[in-house]
Amino acid sequence: MSGIPALSIVVASRNDDYGGSYTDRILKPLQFNCERLTEHGVSFEVILVEWDPVPGRPLLSELLPPELPDMTASVFRRIVVASEYQAALTQNPRVRFLEYLAKNVGVRRAAGTFVLTTNGDIMLGREVVRALAAGRLAPRTVYRAPRYDVKLGIDQTGLNWEALEDPANHDRRPTLRPPLYNGGTGDFLLADRDTYHWLRGFNEVYRAARSGIDFNFLVKAYGGGVAIAEIGGPVYHINHVGSMRISKALYTSSTETPWGNLRWHSRHVVYSNGDGWGLSDAPARQLADGTTYLDFDWKAVPPLVELRRVVLPSRQPEGLRA
Repeated sequence: MSGIPALSIVVASRNDDYGGSYTDRILKPLQFNCERLTEHGVSFEVILVEWDPVPGRPLLSELLPPELPDMTASVFRRIVVASEYQAALTQNPRVRFLEYLAKNVGVRRAAGTFVLTTNGDIMLGREVVRALAAGRLAPRTVYRAPRYDVKLGIDQTGLNWEALEDPANHDRRPTLRPPLYNGGTGDFLLADRDTYHWLRGFNEVYRAARSGIDFNFLVKAYGGGVAIAEIGGPVYHINHVGSMRISKALYTSSTETPWGNLRWHSRHVVYSNGDGWGLSDAPARQLADGTTYLDFDWKAVPPLVELRRVVLPSRQPEGLRA
């Protein structure tokens, strides 16, 4: 690939068997998405941010490239983040994976004209790829797609759009409603790179939860006058045991979950990340296989508390006001 890609796809993960083996959870959806984008002539890069790697386990950045021989290091970019950042940044020991801080690392370093933050178990729908290929996306707009949950245990071998679109294979087919078009938000947030940078990525001020950070991003975008629109079709989530939708009922308290407090005030406040958002000040070095490794440095860690960066949104959607 030469020049600026049309699309950067940012995914955060690690080799911890969450939701199943890396093959089913990440590799097959990644292969599917790359094949569909290539078929439709969309130039892209994939940025895998490996956050807080599990000691004693192979890195995904080592396991995946041999399975993707057609993707060069410039197309499949891997960033491994030193584990010390998780310990230094978390404000809640139950939240063991700060997903959106990890995604900010990828967004900050993305080269594409448009940036999609998504998850490893998401397959792009037909209309999503068509919209990307048509080049009809507007700047200063956050695009959303409804997430259809594919039935638990579906065989991913040879999975195609026809099978994904079959209602018989779906557990859920939600609709999105204006003005925020929220619902399964973290699975599909697409905007031009300049807008992501203008918003300074996801909330790095409140680090006690993983849930609701994606919704909070929409609240900030809306409050800042950024348009929010539906892209025209769904994406497909390969359902798995351990997902928040399936598992949150197992917890008697909304504050004692591995996703943090499920009821924090994500719809009522916004944030202003510092200049170093996305660990932009972290020392970076290139490993022999082309992976970027971010070494730990306290200078890259934002303050534990900085209340001046938490503010009420300038423009709140109707129905969300207290």
